[in-house]
Amino acid sequence: MLNDVDRMRSGEMEAELSAKVDKLIDEFMAIVDATTEKRHLQRGIARSQLPCSMVAILDKKSLSILAQFRMENRIASYFYKPDIALTPQQAANSAQWEFGFVDAFIIQIPANLIEQSTPDRQAALQKVALEHIDSEFLRLEMMLSLMRTRPIFEQAAEAVGARTLLLLLPQAANLRGNEETILNASRANSLPIVEAEDIRGGRSAVREMWHSLNHAAVIIADLTGPDGGVMYGLGIAHTLGKETILIHPQGSKYLTDIPRTYRIEYEDSDAGRAKLEVQLSRMLGTTLAHAVED
Repeated sequence: MLNDVDRMRSGEMEAELSAKVDKLIDEFMAIVDATTEKRHLQRGIARSQLPCSMVAILDKKSLSILAQFRMENRIASYFYKPDIALTPQQAANSAQWEFGFVDAFIIQIPANLIEQSTPDRQAALQKVALEHIDSEFLRLEMMLSLMRTRPIFEQAAEAVGARTLLLLLPQAANLRGNEETILNASRANSLPIVEAEDIRGGRSAVREMWHSLNHAAVIIADLTGPDGGVMYGLGIAHTLGKETILIHPQGSKYLTDIPRTYRIEYEDSDAGRAKLEVQLSRMLGTTLAHAVED
C-alpha cells in the first residue's frame, strides 16, 4: 500500500515536509479504497492497494509518486526538488533508470495541495484517484486480453536491476563484420550490453537466451547472412513484443517488412559501417524511449 508505515525510509526530505506528504498520501489512498469498494472492484486492481516500494518526489509543480509492487524489503524514499518540474514521462524514466523499478506505476498530484486543508483538497485528490483507478483497470483489461503462453523454457524470472541491450549476432566469423560498429553505437547508452547465447550450445544455452530476451529493453539483430540463432531469438523477441532493431545489408529482402520494428540497411564498406554506427546510435535513443513508455 502506498501509505504502508512499515517500509524502510530514506531520502533527503525534511521530516516536517515528509509528514505532510504522508498525510496527503493517506487521504489519497482513503479515496482509492472507498472508490474501488463503491465500484465493487477487487481490492488490488489498483496496484497502490498492494504492498509496494515507493519514491515520492516533490518538485515545484507536482508530487510524483513512483511505486512498484514488492512483497519484501520495501522502501519509501522522499526527495524535495523545488527547482525542477517532472513530466509524467520523466517520472517514468526516473522510476526505471534511476530507481530500478521494472513495472512501475506513476501518480502525480499537484504540489500546491500539500499546504491545503483536507476539505479544500478533497475534490482535486478525488480527480487524481479516479484517473489512477481507471488507468489501473485498463491495464488489467489489456493484460487479460494478451495471448496466454506456456513457454517450453519455463517462465522467466523477474529481472533484477537494470534492463539490458541484447545483441543477436551471427556466429560465423565471416558474418561478424558489423560487431565492432554495433558495440561502438551501443556503448553510448546507459544499459548493460549482453550478447545472446549461441543456441547450438544445447539446452542450457537456449534457456539462457530465453532469459536474456525477457530481460532485454531493446534487441539489436544483425541479419548479415542466414544464422539460425539470430532468427530463433528474433522470433521469440517479436512474440514477447520486444523493441527490436534489424540491421541488414543492402539488397537483402528478408524480414524487412515486419510491422513495429526498426531497421537499418547498410553498405558493406568502411564508409557504410561509419554511417551505420551513426544511424544505430540515433535509433537506439528513439527505441529506448519507446521501451520506457511501454
